[in-house]
Amino acid sequence: MLNISTRFHQLFGCSSKMGRISSLCFVLLAVILLTSCSSNRDSIAAGLPAPDTGFYTGSVVGYNVFIWECYQGSRIVIFKTSAEMTSSDYERQESPCGETTAIEKQLETEQKKDLDPKEFWR
Repeated sequence: MLNISTRFHQLFGCSSKMGRISSLCFVLLAVILLTSCSSNRDSIAAGLPAPDTGFYTGSVVGYNVFIWECYQGSRIVIFKTSAEMTSSDYERQESPCGETTAIEKQLETEQKKDLDPKEFWR
């Protein structure tokens, strides 16, 4: 059985002069970078059309919120937190049409700025 370092060298053609610890650190860094850039948007919003409205809070740290007012009998809100260098996975909340979701209630007193709903699928 090949160790991780050797397998990494075979897969990516790295020089065998690279130390074992260095290559393991590189693999760990690559995994962190690749997983931090992932988004669950497509799975959490599968089948939805473009949102009706959107807004964001904060300037450096805040929420990006997209709202479907009434889609198939439900008000759907999909949101994530974002900061300068990080962003959370999207979360989805639903309530009956005409009612507000928990995240909307939580952000009720926050200053909101319009967010183009078309940005959700870009």
